[in-house]
Amino acid sequence: MKIFKISNAALLISGFIIALVLAFAGCDKIDEPYTNTIKTADTTACPVPEFPDVLSVEKRVLLEDYTGQTCVNCPEAAAIAHNLKNIHGERLVVLSVHAGYFAEPYNSGLYTYDFRTEAGNIWNTFYGVIFNPIGIIDRKGYPGNQLVPMTGWSAKVATALSETPLVDLQLINTWDGESRKLCTHVKTRFITPVNKDLKLIVVLTESKIIKPQKNSNTELGPIPDIVDYEHNHVLRGAITLPWGTSVAKKDIPNTESVIKSFMTSLDEEFVPENCTVVAFIYDESNTEVLQTIEVPVITE
Repeated sequence: MKIFKISNAALLISGFIIALVLAFAGCDKIDEPYTNTIKTADTTACPVPEFPDVLSVEKRVLLEDYTGQTCVNCPEAAAIAHNLKNIHGERLVVLSVHAGYFAEPYNSGLYTYDFRTEAGNIWNTFYGVIFNPIGIIDRKGYPGNQLVPMTGWSAKVATALSETPLVDLQLINTWDGESRKLCTHVKTRFITPVNKDLKLIVVLTESKIIKPQKNSNTELGPIPDIVDYEHNHVLRGAITLPWGTSVAKKDIPNTESVIKSFMTSLDEEFVPENCTVVAFIYDESNTEVLQTIEVPVITE
């Protein structure tokens, strides 16, 4: 599966159609390692590795920063996300989603580049994002209360981190630099029986991208343009479908664990050393994210 850019018209049409269709901390000890496993996808092309045993699990939180290169207040939001990441480390996963009006490229000048993706545009429409910057934390509050101003991110993240996790995720990437083939294996482990329809979304992100950014805060850089701005955690595309793949069905007993494997090839534009894979599990009934994880493409 190759991650690639599609036309602006296709992005808008896809987002509209999907929106219509879909509109509607602590640690816990695991007494015994799980052994019952379901393996899916092409394991010949991507052999499934051995996952290490995990005896404890902690809640990790997804912060989606909906942004755009011509949004003058977005560097401030990115700085807040960066500071929260420094505080919480691996327990906070930041996803910078470029979508909407302020992510549209200009015909000429500094802002001709385009970070929009099919998945980002679909989510942007579905969650009703009409201005930037705005955050969504673990996709809580949908419908109607899912959008969080940047001033509220810290408290919302802290609250989400205090929750007891129902599931855990492990993720292993294998990278072939010659073919640019990436194999991603995600293991979902059920800490307690979960009677929900759950789906897994897996995406690719890239950091350390130097491109111009509009700015209104002199403490963060020149006004009105930071020409050499560093964009981090940028959503580059979905490895699964934008709304993911099923890992559990309501009224069907959970297996102890489920392994999903995915193969994709990275666009030549992407720098694999700066890329990560982000995976998250969500409840289809309200889109709330139950667990997330982020692992670099190149781990050695």
